[in-house]
Amino acid sequence: MIRYVPHTAIDKAAWDARLEAAGNALWYGRSATLDAASPGWDALVDEASGAQLAIPWRRKFGIRYAYQPFLIQQLGPFTPSPSPQDTTRFLQAWPDRFRYADIYLCTGDAHASVPRVKLSEQVNLVRPLDASIEVLRAGYSVNHKRSLKKAAQAGATYAARVPVEEVIAFLESSEQFVRWGIDPPRREALRRILRAAQADGTGFGCGVYEGRTLVAAAFFTRWKGRLTFLKGLASERGRDLRAMHLLIDRTIADHAGQGLVLDLAGSNDAQLARFYEGFGAVRSVYLRALVNRLPPLIGRMKP
Repeated sequence: MIRYVPHTAIDKAAWDARLEAAGNALWYGRSATLDAASPGWDALVDEASGAQLAIPWRRKFGIRYAYQPFLIQQLGPFTPSPSPQDTTRFLQAWPDRFRYADIYLCTGDAHASVPRVKLSEQVNLVRPLDASIEVLRAGYSVNHKRSLKKAAQAGATYAARVPVEEVIAFLESSEQFVRWGIDPPRREALRRILRAAQADGTGFGCGVYEGRTLVAAAFFTRWKGRLTFLKGLASERGRDLRAMHLLIDRTIADHAGQGLVLDLAGSNDAQLARFYEGFGAVRSVYLRALVNRLPPLIGRMKP
């Protein structure tokens, strides 16, 4: 039976043990990751099957609502034997106290019928790194191969490890963060998540320099055979140098042949999806669930 568990009653050792046993386990579902991303998160747990789903939540206008934390792609359900029906079961057990939710879940049945829940598919892009770098590079697009030659000719240099504080400072000072409207709460969440991941050994920063100037930076996590591109960008000069092409290529080279899967975190943006596909990434899907069980007038306002 699926039961609602408030944060104070979550046994985090048991939570992490169930996640370790899940066939679709992701770094996003670790208790340490969730603590950094959304302190005080609640959960739905089915102890009989070992399945679980995190519920990050806030309160607005006196209404509790579930939301998707910054940098966290999927909240579950994580289960030992994943099936398309898992998301449906957990949404059917959705607690009444959270009458509104806009969250992202693992792959499931996007056509399932759950009262006052709208499901839609989201794009993720992944690249198995189970071959040599020569074989992997052979699968790059012609444009990506050309861009890598340009980066090499420009003298851009790759650094396999960049201190987390330098990565954070680079990201937060970028014009992209301003353009994307990354507000103070999300900036603070980014700091907590990246610092926690580096501290527990599951995350690392890397970058590309022109001389001593950082022109591209990214932060990756590595956990249970999955290398996840958590966040990264290039400055205007870095874009001219094709620095992000170089950064991803060198990260692939450093992990080639190790049986990992590179998770580029995907995008519904067609241009960004094409960029990732240029490295040989293929599309997979996960789900967005919009739950709206508010009274009609309030439901139109939504949190």
